[in-house]
Amino acid sequence: MRDRDPFDRTLETLRRRLAQAGPMQGAPLPISGLAEELGVSPTPVREVLARLAGEDLIVRTPHGYAALLHDPARVAELYDLAGVLVCAVVQARGMDLARFDLNTPLASAQAAPNRALAQACARIEAQLAPLARAEAELFGAAAGAKPPLTAGASPRTALARAVRRHFARRAVQSGRILAVALGLIKSPRI
Repeated sequence: MRDRDPFDRTLETLRRRLAQAGPMQGAPLPISGLAEELGVSPTPVREVLARLAGEDLIVRTPHGYAALLHDPARVAELYDLAGVLVCAVVQARGMDLARFDLNTPLASAQAAPNRALAQACARIEAQLAPLARAEAELFGAAAGAKPPLTAGASPRTALARAVRRHFARRAVQSGRILAVALGLIKSPRI
């Protein structure tokens, strides 16, 4: 039986691999090798790689495609941008804060009624996915984390403050997160 949707299957497989592999630091992504491995023709692989490059998950090179080359400054910028986007979601009208999980703020933000903000958060989450394991190793999860309420602060303001702090800590530690993700250091939680 002929595979009716090799593009979607290839896209899902490569997204999952990129997220789970950790930072691949510029490793080439050969079209023919991937096509053979996935059991599809080179055309859907080429189309998927072009799409992933458009989403900044990989890069186009003169010789084809390659994984991103992560550096601490770029990682810090992604965490800073994540903080801005998630704070905008928290402040948006119609956002159900009762379902917001401070342990997974980018995933929680994807429930935003503003689709553009939700999609932007999904994109940043995908770009940070190769670092998720290292981030969890360094920061752990604050079980049932609820933002502390300060006198006179609304729950929305307290949550926005906690989100800014969450991502600011990660931006400051971006070099360490990357080093752990690359296996250069083993570090206890921060």
